[in-house]
Amino acid sequence: MNETENTTAVAVNLTPAISGPNLNYIWQFSGIETSPITMVLEQNGNDLLGRAKYEPEGGKAWNADVIGSVAGEKVDLTMSALKDNVLIITRFSGILANEDISGNFTQASEGKIINNGTFNAMWINPDTSSYTPATVEAPAVATPAPAEVTSAAQPAAAAVNTTAANKTEKRFVDVHEYKDKIGPGGDLSGIPPGMG
Repeated sequence: MNETENTTAVAVNLTPAISGPNLNYIWQFSGIETSPITMVLEQNGNDLLGRAKYEPEGGKAWNADVIGSVAGEKVDLTMSALKDNVLIITRFSGILANEDISGNFTQASEGKIINNGTFNAMWINPDTSSYTPATVEAPAVATPAPAEVTSAAQPAAAAVNTTAANKTEKRFVDVHEYKDKIGPGGDLSGIPPGMG
């Protein structure tokens, strides 16, 4: 084998073999939400990785991460989405037939099953690079005005510094001040506790 043939053989061996169907598409899943979910899948051998989005008209959009596998015609996917600051896990178990996937799904959140049913998916675009995530509005978080933070922080810092200074003064005692009282027969009434 010459050098060119050897390089080609090594390159072919580095590419993971796809056994069974190729699922490298942008898909549309229906039956889970009121509007379809769009999902992009990238296949590496039998492993599937992807992303999903939900963009309903007049509703709240969300994005998700997807992981799964394909074995023959059997497709298993798990989708993790943050909906209204709550993590929702959806598990899909389906069969690929006639370039569509159909099967069952189960949704869980906070250790409880919240939804289940059947789904159907069909690929809508072979160009996976054209997938774009949904634009999701950030949740509104109430933050105090900067002036309030500054004014509240300053007295607290002053109190901490004053307390620290008082503790430093009380912690150490100069024993030389009490040399007349320490020793046999001395009056110990004015000596701080622990020095007698």
